[in-house]
Amino acid sequence: MKMKSALSTIALLCALVFLCQSCGRSAARRAALEAEMKAAVEEVQQIVNQPVAPLLRTDGMNVSTYKPGWFHEGASKPRFNVVDVQKTQDTSYGKHEYVTSDLNPGIVFHGSEVEFNPATKYFYTERHLPKKRLTEAEMLEINRLYRIIGHCEEELAKL
Repeated sequence: MKMKSALSTIALLCALVFLCQSCGRSAARRAALEAEMKAAVEEVQQIVNQPVAPLLRTDGMNVSTYKPGWFHEGASKPRFNVVDVQKTQDTSYGKHEYVTSDLNPGIVFHGSEVEFNPATKYFYTERHLPKKRLTEAEMLEINRLYRIIGHCEEELAKL
């Protein structure tokens, strides 16, 4: 009887050790995924929120004013694994030599340097300023970072 009890105790201890090791690996994996996703999000924010060079408005400038503000409120979370920010880039500001909004009195921006992109709006941090027109390389980098974010989200959901 004592032998059975000792074997049961040993088996229970082995199971607990295995479970603790598994939980430790799971926690480490979660932390690594969260860190990777946070870094990707921060890189996206840096790219998306680059400033557009402001100019002082002067008489005689042909300026188009956007109201209210540059963007409507809210933003949809991108479908990180499938969205292509190159296909959602809106460069219609470029139709105008200079653009401004009611949020930026006395300041204008070259329309050709400004864009809107609903697939990156989720990461806009300064909504009172226009967003810089992204280069192809920058959009490809955002797409790459979006795939990382999407992968991390999927893996975290599994844990």
